Amino acid sequence: MSIIISSNYKKHHKTYIDFIDHYWINYFKLKKISFFLIPNIDNYKENFSKNQIRLVILPGGNDLCSKDKISKIRLKVEFKLIKYALKNDIPILGICRGMQVINLFFKGKQNKIYGHMRTNHQIYFEKKIFGKKLMYVNSFHNFGIPLKKMSNKFDVIALDGDKNVEIFKHKRKKILGLMWHPERNKTYNQLNLIIKKLKVK
Repeated sequence: MSIIISSNYKKHHKTYIDFIDHYWINYFKLKKISFFLIPNIDNYKENFSKNQIRLVILPGGNDLCSKDKISKIRLKVEFKLIKYALKNDIPILGICRGMQVINLFFKGKQNKIYGHMRTNHQIYFEKKIFGKKLMYVNSFHNFGIPLKKMSNKFDVIALDGDKNVEIFKHKRKKILGLMWHPERNKTYNQLNLIIKKLKVK
C-alpha cells in the first residue's frame, strides 16, 4: 500500500524546511507502508500513478490561519490533493489541521478556541464507535470547528464538551476528519481502526 501525505513546515534562519512528524515515519515503517511526502511548492505536480495510491493523509502541524506565505502555499497544495483524491476516488484522512483544511474546502469555517493545546480531554460519540460512547484523546490545536460551522457535507461522529467537532465523516465519500492525533498513540490501535473504517486496502 502507498500513501500520500502532505508536509509540515518550520522556519530555519531565512528559509523554510518541509518535514514529516516522526510518529508517522514510525507507523509507516511498522506497517511496511510506502509513502510520498508532498512538498509545499506552489507549482507542484503529481508524479505518481493513481493506481499506486490507497490513501491521502492531511496531517496536523502549523495553524491553518497563519498569515505567512508558506502557510498559504501549503493550503493550496492540500486543496490540490483533495481534488486529486476526489477525482480518483481515493480515501482522505484529515488529522487536526488536516481536518480543518477539509472542512474549509467544503465551505465550512472554524473558530479560535482555548484550552486545547498540549492536553487531553474527553470526546463524546453520537453513537457507539470503537465499542464505546466516550473516549480520552490528546489535543494540540488552537482552532476548532464549532458544530454550527461544520460543512453540511459531513455527519458528526464525535464532539468535545464545548460542542466542537472532534470527528466527522463525509456523507457520501470516504473522507474522515479527526481533531486529535491518533498517530501519537504508541500502540496505534486507534489509527488502525480508523484506516480500517475508511476501507483502505
